[in-house]
Amino acid sequence: MQENNKIPNETGELGNVDQIREILFGSQSRELNKRFEKLEVDIKRSFDDLKSKIEFSQKEFNQKLENEVELISKRIKNLTTTQQDEFADIKDSNLKQEKKNQQNIDLLNEEICVKIEQLTRDQSDSKKSLSEELNFLKLEVFEFIEDKLAQINNIKLSRDDAAEIMMEAALRIKGNNIQSQLNLIEEPKE
Repeated sequence: MQENNKIPNETGELGNVDQIREILFGSQSRELNKRFEKLEVDIKRSFDDLKSKIEFSQKEFNQKLENEVELISKRIKNLTTTQQDEFADIKDSNLKQEKKNQQNIDLLNEEICVKIEQLTRDQSDSKKSLSEELNFLKLEVFEFIEDKLAQINNIKLSRDDAAEIMMEAALRIKGNNIQSQLNLIEEPKE
């Protein structure tokens, strides 16, 4: 019969322990949840910013490339027009002019290759820099989270310590001193 009385009493004490835990640690738990949510929003915003920067750099690179190709196309077109005019006007210098035009085309091709390589390097460097910045931000966030988790782990108490603190708090709330309760337990029953 005494065992049956102990079970409901222990269940009631467990409910009280949950209430005490909520009173003692509830605000910290909610505060940490708010901080984690804010961190998540900040990380997403940073990621979106970096993504926008990468997209902007890509568009800028494509625009530069198109401009350079258009400029070179105009130069090639101008050279071709000049070549045709010179062929019509000067038939006797045909070989010299052909050689000159070929050299100009080779120079333009070299110029195109150099500019394309430079633009490709610039884009690669920009992408690498943004990627490194993103990785650095990720590392900072993970370090921050690890520090906060370490702080939380340092705050945790053992079950015995928590039970003792809660019991003492409950007795103080009741108005009893833990020492008087212990004395009652230690007195021999007659």
